Amino acid sequence: MTDKEIMDGVLAEFANMAAIPRPSNCERQISNFLKERALSFGCDVIQDEKHNLIIDKQAAPGCENWPRVILQAHMDMVCVAKEGVVYNPVTSPIKIINDGEYLRADGTSLGADDGIGVSAIMYLLQQDFQHGPIRAIFTVDEEQGMSGAKELDNKYLLDAKYLINCDSEDFDILTISSAGSVNIDAERRVTWHKPEYRFAYEFTIKDLHGGHSGEAINCGYANAVKIAAQAITFIGRKTEIELASFNSYKARNVIPSEATFVFTTPLSDVKVFNVVVSKINKYLTEAYGHTEKNFKVICKPCELPEKVMSDEDMRSIVDFINLSMTGVLKMSTVEKDLVELSANIGPVVTRENHVIIYCFPRSSVDILVEEITSLYKQLGKRCGVRVVSAEPAPGWPVNPDSKLKDIALETFKEQNGYDMQAKSMHAGLECSYFYAKNPHLDMVSIGPNNIDIHSPNERLELKTLVPHVKLIQGMIEKLDK
Repeated sequence: MTDKEIMDGVLAEFANMAAIPRPSNCERQISNFLKERALSFGCDVIQDEKHNLIIDKQAAPGCENWPRVILQAHMDMVCVAKEGVVYNPVTSPIKIINDGEYLRADGTSLGADDGIGVSAIMYLLQQDFQHGPIRAIFTVDEEQGMSGAKELDNKYLLDAKYLINCDSEDFDILTISSAGSVNIDAERRVTWHKPEYRFAYEFTIKDLHGGHSGEAINCGYANAVKIAAQAITFIGRKTEIELASFNSYKARNVIPSEATFVFTTPLSDVKVFNVVVSKINKYLTEAYGHTEKNFKVICKPCELPEKVMSDEDMRSIVDFINLSMTGVLKMSTVEKDLVELSANIGPVVTRENHVIIYCFPRSSVDILVEEITSLYKQLGKRCGVRVVSAEPAPGWPVNPDSKLKDIALETFKEQNGYDMQAKSMHAGLECSYFYAKNPHLDMVSIGPNNIDIHSPNERLELKTLVPHVKLIQGMIEKLDK
């Protein structure tokens, strides 16, 4: 395989994926496509009830007694778009732009997380090289609930010795453990009434950096939901206010880059609120100016809403957001520069009868997830907000006796001439569920450089793609015992 053949082959597989919309919980079409494609080049394929795919390739001649290795990635993607871009995650394909240095999308997230992992595996399944039995597992719903990994039948993991997860974003970093997490929903049922005041305004914070709420949580990015709640508080100190809506539409595992609220007031002059705009601008510049360069804060008149919530409802919601923990909460005392506990707040959605606030804490220590869940529930009681937590996702602990880690580090150095770093990740990987199903699986996670995932700025560094594929192949060729 020449470098050009690898690059062209993997990008062709990715182009196939980009043409098929695949937000979380809408993976049937991409799963069916990949199933038929894998069957076309001679693999055995099982598609389970969740639309997970289990694809088996027989060992190369003479390698039948080698242990089975699993290559794993997920089919779904986080679907976000820049303001003004017409994009429907369920129906719109991804428009790919290749500038020779990066692969990116035209105004939307690219979906290289984890489409490029799937594509690299699909490419390798078609190649002839020395390998034992290979099983590719492509899961659904990694980005929202990991239900694909969670509900995967244990039997597909118990007859394998090694698992290479292809869902990391740094080419020269070998991930050897990951954080657990829990979905927390905070809900306030609201009482609506007609507005008492005649003037309405829309207040928006937008074009913050955003990013992955695990891997980018320690980058110093502002949270638009927190900033919007501060703005409501500032406005309430200047005049009477009735809140009509509060919304921030992103995925739970994305640091909110935009938030908007609509309010009514007895004041007719928007210039009064420019003071608040200036105050938020000043705060963002002084507190986040080193990371937030392009933000906008806008307050403008809008159409009078038909209904507004009670003052008690507004205060309950705003107090919960203002007092909620977000960002880095604890650093590891064992591993340098590893975030041990964090939390993200957002999205916030105003619905017919309630406002719901989504919170997402993470930790590599499961008991800390339990602790912060308890704190959210206590805060909810104080603020009059109902807090419900889902079943926590477990963490994936470090395996001190990992042979696969040693092989990965050795192969990387041979192929690239410098050392790969083995690190833990402060983000969720499906490896945590695979570990729970088979603690004896020797696992690592790798990937090419994929920058600003979960955002419209997502881009894949092309020069790392071919070496990534070669690394997977080189590792497999050494798994003969």
